[in-house]
Amino acid sequence: MIEQENEQLERQVNELQRQKMDLEHQIQELDLEKLNKIETLKNDLERQVEWLDKDRIKLTKERDNLLRKIRISNEKKWKNALKMISLLIILDLIIIPLLLYVMGLPIYWFFISLGLVTFFGMVVVVNYMSGTAPLNTGEIRKSLTVSFLAVYFAMISFMAFGGASYLPDQPVSILVQSFTALMAILIGFYFGTRAIEKYVKAKKKDKS
Repeated sequence: MIEQENEQLERQVNELQRQKMDLEHQIQELDLEKLNKIETLKNDLERQVEWLDKDRIKLTKERDNLLRKIRISNEKKWKNALKMISLLIILDLIIIPLLLYVMGLPIYWFFISLGLVTFFGMVVVVNYMSGTAPLNTGEIRKSLTVSFLAVYFAMISFMAFGGASYLPDQPVSILVQSFTALMAILIGFYFGTRAIEKYVKAKKKDKS
């Protein structure tokens, strides 16, 4: 009887040892599978990081190229604008007075020509710098202001250096006084409308 019990216990112990070995083997397989999955995920992540680094480098190069193009474009635009302004100055200060002298026209034609040429020249320059096809009120306002300033300072210069003491039946001083009042109104209108535009934009931004 005791021998049978011992044999039965031995069989149970052997069975438990076998089950233990099976469990250890299963655990080893699970660990190996887990390690393989972790290694696969690690490789995938490394590849994704590598792709992201390549994309980042590519985007950085594209951004640098775009900024370089913008900088070159802005430099080129400013150079062209300076050329146009230089041509406008040559027209105002050399060509127009020379033509008026050759044609023998009165001095007031100089101020008329100066205002017109400066106005249309500044329209071209301002529109070119803004890059917009249709003219807007801001460009017209800037051109008007610059043309009036050019005529005003030309009158002041003629008056200060005695180049023109009289216009037809009217002293230059009276004309300059009237023009000074007109310039004050124009400059007040220029800065006033800009302030109103900024106020309206701020209100729209607050509502949105």
